[in-house]
Amino acid sequence: MPLNMSKGIPRYIRNLEALGVDVKKLRNSENARFYKRKELALRIGEEELDVLEVIGKTVREGRWKEKISSKALEKEIKRLRYRFGTNLPREVQEFLENPKDNLMLHYIKRKYIDGWNIKSPSELDLMFTRTLKGRYSKILKQVGGRLIVASEEHLAVVEAPNKRITLFSWKAKYASYEEWYKEIEVRILKTWDMEELLKKLQSF
Repeated sequence: MPLNMSKGIPRYIRNLEALGVDVKKLRNSENARFYKRKELALRIGEEELDVLEVIGKTVREGRWKEKISSKALEKEIKRLRYRFGTNLPREVQEFLENPKDNLMLHYIKRKYIDGWNIKSPSELDLMFTRTLKGRYSKILKQVGGRLIVASEEHLAVVEAPNKRITLFSWKAKYASYEEWYKEIEVRILKTWDMEELLKKLQSF
């Protein structure tokens, strides 16, 4: 039976496993038990472990933020009307008739406003997951507590405990993700290398 299907695995271990951590290395060879969470926190830091857990939990069970703000929706409707006039694509029209799904809103934005070659909301969701799992990504902690995972092309924004907020491409407009957050005045409190944290985590 695969390890991730076994019963009794602590939730924090499952969250780390979702990021590609080899959880066999998180077992103490002397007593065959998983290292306690506080032992892992001592190795990489309490805040760092919290951050990895939030990202891992978002990979495992994260959902897109349910509520669409009326202000954000109005802004995107104006942009869509400006681009298409009354000639709206069918799935855009269907969304505007029933704008309840935040994932669908971001799919519409990326496909019809930003011009991404994507075919479905589930494809965008998969891209979000891949960005979160990027071993060579940077993790940025924003003022207010949101996390931004920056890959070689995309930025995935996460809100604890497991909310998917948005995914977009910094390469479409900026030379680096640092240039992006400086220009739009997003305050970043801390930055970590995903690879470095994962290596520390497994260096028992």
